Amino acid sequence: MSTYRRVATADAAAAPPNNDEAYMYGKRTRSERISDKIHAFVWVVVAACTASYTHFFPTLFTDDRIMRPIFNISMALFSINVILTLYLTIYLPCKFPRSPTFNVCASSPEFWGVYCPRVVPIMIFNSVIGSYFMVRACVGIWGFLTPLPMVLVHVGIHKTSLHLALRGAR
Repeated sequence: MSTYRRVATADAAAAPPNNDEAYMYGKRTRSERISDKIHAFVWVVVAACTASYTHFFPTLFTDDRIMRPIFNISMALFSINVILTLYLTIYLPCKFPRSPTFNVCASSPEFWGVYCPRVVPIMIFNSVIGSYFMVRACVGIWGFLTPLPMVLVHVGIHKTSLHLALRGAR
């Protein structure tokens, strides 16, 4: 059971940012930003090569060797995660815009921990179980190497979406 935590108001003294906040708000050196871009580019290239070589997406949706009921459960869990992500990142900031009363943005984890503390654990549970079901559904195609293309393509998609999202934050 989570404990109640108060949302910071404008009256509260602002704490100095730690490294995570500096990363989130773009207060990093130019070389760190360039290094991040290069690493993200390498991951995206590796993911694209993996997806191309293994015919990843056409195989997922057309191959008969995939266990469809298990695959559909994993896709349902990932769809729930997408909906919850949109809830946290789009709906909450629109419903609770930053005001002089509250110093915490509604799209920040501090706000989520107070307003909707169970959403992030639910998303973690869905990710873990959904990933297991996805690997289990596809094990008939790539065998024991099934997690490798799954992880490589996932990291490439994650790096692409992360840098697209952070582009507007600077």
